[in-house]
Amino acid sequence: MLKNRNKKILFTLVLLVQTIFSQTLYELDVNYGFGVSELSFNSVPGIAFSIYPIKNFGFSAGVQYSYRWQTKTSKYINDSNPAVRDVDGDSLILIYSIKEYEEKLEGKILQIPLLLKFSNDSYYAAAGVKIGAMQKASVNVDYSGLETKGYYPQYNLTLPIPPEQGFGPQRDSAFNTKINSKSSIMIAAEGGVRAMLTDNFSMIIGIFADYSVNEGFNRNLKPMINRIENKNRNGASIVANDRWKSWRPWSVGATAKFSFMLGHNKDIKDTPQEICAIEPQVQKPLTKEPIVIPPPPPTPVTPMKMPIRFVPQKNDSVIIPDLPRFLLNKKADFTFYYPEEQEKSSTTDSIHTALTAQIANVLREKSDSQLNCVGYSEKLVSASVAYETAFQRAIDIRSNLVRFYGIEEKRISIYSQGSKNTDYRRTECFVVENP
Repeated sequence: MLKNRNKKILFTLVLLVQTIFSQTLYELDVNYGFGVSELSFNSVPGIAFSIYPIKNFGFSAGVQYSYRWQTKTSKYINDSNPAVRDVDGDSLILIYSIKEYEEKLEGKILQIPLLLKFSNDSYYAAAGVKIGAMQKASVNVDYSGLETKGYYPQYNLTLPIPPEQGFGPQRDSAFNTKINSKSSIMIAAEGGVRAMLTDNFSMIIGIFADYSVNEGFNRNLKPMINRIENKNRNGASIVANDRWKSWRPWSVGATAKFSFMLGHNKDIKDTPQEICAIEPQVQKPLTKEPIVIPPPPPTPVTPMKMPIRFVPQKNDSVIIPDLPRFLLNKKADFTFYYPEEQEKSSTTDSIHTALTAQIANVLREKSDSQLNCVGYSEKLVSASVAYETAFQRAIDIRSNLVRFYGIEEKRISIYSQGSKNTDYRRTECFVVENP
């Protein structure tokens, strides 16, 4: 009894998993984002792979390379160091001034986004985390026109010398410092609209935002210019410091993606059981019924005499005249098809009636146009019968246009090609505007 129960549970789980993953959709996208960050700007190219096991819901993982930078420039800076004791025990404050100062901060982060997604053919939304591994963090400082002085507050005395104590004009300098940092965990969200280019390819435009829950590093803010005494306190040197105090990465911007999707259609609403329950139906040819002006009442038409259209030859052969040159290699504007089981020209059924009405509308709109009808026939008992059958099909179309739609007979030219082309059961109509 217990074994049977376990088998049922196992079978139910297998069926559930199979149902969930039966319509799995896979998506691969390359993306590029640009926006603002804790520094100034943020450029983020990347690639991601998504799986949608449950219709429009899925998850995504990828790799992004975030490059963040900021440049600060200043002129005519005046500042000072905290007070210290000199070799004689007197209080000393370093006063400095800089004509020009530039500081460039750079951060390069390898990000691994892990997101839950909702997506369809119109839009998408995603949220999750990004694991950021710092690849490089550095500061580049460049300054010129540095001058320093020593101020003794107890004497109200300012000394621009001696140089060995770090007083007086200094040389221009530049330096680059690497900043040690740690990985960050960022909360991330994004969303946007999707434009389907083909069944598999799409373009996505959206926005993104992320914020780190921990700091990359924490550094106490030092003076821009710092005076450091020698160990024996008989001299001092001047050093410049970067201004980064702490770093908590964040960014907001716009993103563009080019996506390729593969798998079952995720927008199918019916369940597999419902799909199986639908009985197959025979597809019927559909034609869009145009808005047709009711035809005028039939007007008396004198019976048209059948002209001599061919010259019988020996063995019942027929010489079929060539079509006018302006009809050769030209695509028909309207085509009447005749079912194989019908021997006569079926010009009274609904499909042919609607087609005749369309032709009449076109001829009314283009009053200077001419209609040319070319009939074709299948292989019949003889070439003359095939020729006659094809010609009669063209005549029927002209007769209906003249009698029921009031089109002038002289505007309609008819031709027959018999069974010149094998297995033709149609009449082709060409609308040609007069030059």
